[in-house]
Amino acid sequence: MSAKPNPLNCLLCANAELKKSAELSGREIAALWREIGHVFPQEAFVGIGENSTIVLWRCAACGFEFFDPALAGNSRFYQCLESTAYYSSSRPEFHRTTQFAINHGLANVLDVGCGTGDFLDLARTAGLQTFGLELNPTAAGKARAKGHEIFDRLLPEVPEDARPGGFDLITLFQVLEHVPDPVGILKQAATCLKPGGYVSIAVPSKSGLYRFMPWDPGQWPPHHVSHWGLRDFRTLASQTNLRLMGSGGDLLIGAGMARQIHLHHRLAFALGKRRDNQPRAWPDILSWIYRKTGMKFIAPRWGSSIYAYFQKA
Repeated sequence: MSAKPNPLNCLLCANAELKKSAELSGREIAALWREIGHVFPQEAFVGIGENSTIVLWRCAACGFEFFDPALAGNSRFYQCLESTAYYSSSRPEFHRTTQFAINHGLANVLDVGCGTGDFLDLARTAGLQTFGLELNPTAAGKARAKGHEIFDRLLPEVPEDARPGGFDLITLFQVLEHVPDPVGILKQAATCLKPGGYVSIAVPSKSGLYRFMPWDPGQWPPHHVSHWGLRDFRTLASQTNLRLMGSGGDLLIGAGMARQIHLHHRLAFALGKRRDNQPRAWPDILSWIYRKTGMKFIAPRWGSSIYAYFQKA
């Protein structure tokens, strides 16, 4: 599709020349959520009506993909999700970043969007002093009850005396894809770091398994307002004056592959994009072959997330 001027600017590089990558109607997004068991009141879908057209834009300059940031989920939307197992108790970035902190001799960490504090539990076991930022009062209370120091405020409002001189490490796990201004939040994190401190980021990977799941409603507003690839980390570093220390992707696990392909078929059928007469066993067969041949060790890292480490000068 050809590039054209648009009232929006790229959320990473601010370029105004955009290409339309995909679109769904508000009715279709609601139908996809219903297919996986979620029904939201209209106040949770502010800006997204049944007849709305939700467009995924691609920046013609840097390639970043994003939606209108005004469609980012509100508190009512996340309250509705809270009734499910929304916070993951264990993710690859938890263990990876804890080991990174140990290897670099870091003493403390601030986890932005810490949820119930599962990563902070692991970090404390590794000897780090733990701080968290969580706006959800229920999740914040659970994390605080574990003995972590939790702030129920925005990043710029974290008191300076909480960590004199700045934090050694700030983590943003599965956060940037939700926020309207990813560059701004990373700049805010940098101001809370000590010189030489680090930021650890993990986001869903648009180049991994999600590439084959274009109708996963979690990858659309109001849940996510941006899609991320490894090259986007370089753009993010250039826009924030942070040094990109390294990046990579999670391994694709065979069981997860089969589960996601089955889900994709359900979602495609819900949109009328697939006839329901295709073989149901082939995702499991593909998963079995993938596991037995050890493909996860030689194939590209097509897992659900990518990660990066940045350092402040």
